[in-house]
Amino acid sequence: MNWKFRIRKPQTGTALSWELYFPPGTATWVGDKVKEILNSVPLPNQPEPNIRVFSEKIKLENTNSHQIAYLLFHGLFIRDLRLVIGRTTDWDKSSDLREEEWDRILTESVPIAKPLFSDPNTKFYEIKENLHISYFEDEITVSLSLLGEPGYKRGIKANFPTSAPVPEDLTQILIQQCLNHFLIPKKEVVALYVPFAGTLTFATEWALQEENFPLLSLPRDFIFFKLNLFPEKSFEYFKKKRKETFLTSELHSTPIVIQDTDPALESYWSEEFRRWKKIIKVENWDHSISDFFRTFPVLPEGDSHSSHYFLPLNPPYGLRKHERTGPEEKLYSKIGKRLEELLKLTKNQPKLFGFILCPTEEKWSDCMRELRNFNKKTIHVTHGGIDLRVLYFHSEGRLERRSN
Repeated sequence: MNWKFRIRKPQTGTALSWELYFPPGTATWVGDKVKEILNSVPLPNQPEPNIRVFSEKIKLENTNSHQIAYLLFHGLFIRDLRLVIGRTTDWDKSSDLREEEWDRILTESVPIAKPLFSDPNTKFYEIKENLHISYFEDEITVSLSLLGEPGYKRGIKANFPTSAPVPEDLTQILIQQCLNHFLIPKKEVVALYVPFAGTLTFATEWALQEENFPLLSLPRDFIFFKLNLFPEKSFEYFKKKRKETFLTSELHSTPIVIQDTDPALESYWSEEFRRWKKIIKVENWDHSISDFFRTFPVLPEGDSHSSHYFLPLNPPYGLRKHERTGPEEKLYSKIGKRLEELLKLTKNQPKLFGFILCPTEEKWSDCMRELRNFNKKTIHVTHGGIDLRVLYFHSEGRLERRSN
């Protein structure tokens, strides 16, 4: 097979080409975040990366594995990061043969990728299943995943077949976007309140973010660790720097209050808390099987006018285990009304902010109409073929204070 480019056996400091993948609809935020991380690599004499942002991926050129390790170290929002190992225009472009042709190209790419693995006995299938193809016009690009399984598989939570389908990498982005948009420091968040808690994706991702937990330290396998290119000394140095920062920084652990109506979740939560204690702090978590529309839990009081409650909301209410059978057409209208009630109940002290995931324009509109006393912003993201409208909200008091 004729290759326009094929990787040899580069050293850790060799500038190479990579492809970074992320949840659709988040390109602007991810692009800025990648540039921020790569601009802060704590190593001297690193090459200047060439970063090109597309709708669902970023092309990173002139970037070495030290920089990639640092990016992955801080990349809880990354879905996959792949090393480009070959490019070719030598393929049959007939549409009815494409699947067979791509399989042939991947098979012929395995000998190119194999020298990159530290263990010469690495199995053929283990290499091939982590190879991917992308193409533009008539050029095929073959790349090797550094993560193996997608980045949203954390290795923390047990499988739960009826969980709400919001992946962990997207959750990371939504949380950080919300804080960034309203300019709210994490230290001002006195409680995280998750009414439609489900399997606790929002809660666990908040905790990982708050503890600045490295992606590469999650309890799961990474292909990157198996490659000759993996810069072990740099990785250990990054961990040392993180530990030093953690020891010298002001410790802050946000109380987390979770709530749902499904009784089956009670035992699930208790079991998961025991597992998570080895990874993240869960001592200040509280939980209850109760109704968001009728019950407001006792939350910590803020000690200043800038304190906030953070509410990430992922309906549908009561449909996760089908324990409610009534009509839910006006669910999003009810959510908006309930948030207005909570605003009156708390008297905007602490202030309320967060987001609501809306699966249709109608449901988004229902909620928007009710949130009269909140500042609002909407973005669109895609997951599982669904165009989600993410409605960010913030009680107006903070904006009024800033305008003074």
